[in-house]
Amino acid sequence: MADVSAIVVNYNSGAWLTALVAGLRRETLVRRDGRRGELEIVVVENASPSDQSRWLEPLERDGVKVVRAPANLGYAGGNNLGVRHATGDKILVLNPDVLIVPGAVGALARHLDEHPRAGQVGPRGWIDSHRFLYLPRIELPTLATQLAEAWRRTSPRRAEAFALRRTKNALRIWSATRPQEEPVLAGYAFMMPADLARRLGPFDDCFPLYYEDADLSRRVREAGRECVLVPDAEMVHLFNKSAGQFAAEAAVKHDRSLDLYLRKHYGEAGGWLGRRVLAWTRAHPTRSGAHEFARCEDLGELVDPPRLAPARPAPHYLVELTIDPLFSLAVGRIDARPVFEIPRGTWEHLDPTDYYVRFLSLPELAPLGAWRFRKTAPLRPVANDADFLDRLADSHPPAELVA
Repeated sequence: MADVSAIVVNYNSGAWLTALVAGLRRETLVRRDGRRGELEIVVVENASPSDQSRWLEPLERDGVKVVRAPANLGYAGGNNLGVRHATGDKILVLNPDVLIVPGAVGALARHLDEHPRAGQVGPRGWIDSHRFLYLPRIELPTLATQLAEAWRRTSPRRAEAFALRRTKNALRIWSATRPQEEPVLAGYAFMMPADLARRLGPFDDCFPLYYEDADLSRRVREAGRECVLVPDAEMVHLFNKSAGQFAAEAAVKHDRSLDLYLRKHYGEAGGWLGRRVLAWTRAHPTRSGAHEFARCEDLGELVDPPRLAPARPAPHYLVELTIDPLFSLAVGRIDARPVFEIPRGTWEHLDPTDYYVRFLSLPELAPLGAWRFRKTAPLRPVANDADFLDRLADSHPPAELVA
């Protein structure tokens, strides 16, 4: 029997999967008695539309347990199938487009061992292999957040208040120095005791894609257990590399999953409200500019990273980068340099598209400047785990906030 079973659902993501498995293989687990622990890797091939044999067969020969689903079971259903084939005392669920910062798996396992009330633990996440930009905080959907989604689109002032609330919540994770409870942990990477995972599903496989993580964390807490962010465990989520290949299909599944989540937890009235909000957002797109609150200086098309300076000196400031002019879901960084520049490696990781940046003073969160630009340089993703480790050696740690 393994100590930890890592479950990875593969859907047209063989190259990412190979890098992830390499990272998992160099992780070290230590049992409570000091002996070395065993890590089992279970890959669920979720009926990918293209042949994945060139990646899966070498992994299988090297001891990875490959389970081939008869059809695309969705992210939730694929993970549930993997759990049924796992033997570990703990279940680690991972997206294929995740890179493991050394020591992360052991840190999650230790927290579960030392804190019996913890039912689900997750890492602090980065969006790039340099660990330069933090991933956004995932919020628990509620009827209140759905109403706020529509409310914020009625004026720039309300849009700013909505974004500021999300920024404050995200800053709790980005500045955390010790484990802390969270209402929801992102589904790209988390660990659970196997008995609890099996009792809960772990996922409700009615969800085709998205919101299965919010639903699971909610059920973990309803079972009397804690959902805990462990900042000493760090992982990079390259974000949307699998679902992004099928954007239109993923968008449809997103809307179906949100409707299912709201009906499950709030009844048919909740589903009705969610559909009304969705219709409202479709009728009031952010690209119109009517609800933008950060008046951005337009930098035009950029091949190289911009060099940006806060409007006035600040001991620390927060940088938020997003593709949404309402700053609904932004990656972030705490910085202190007089001139801010994204490292070349991080810049190469960003998709070529339109971006919005704003600086906020800390701790006041007063505006210090906002910009927009279109990145025209092509995406150059991390090629493999060795490349990732090289980039980690050249990381740019964020400035630490001094209380």
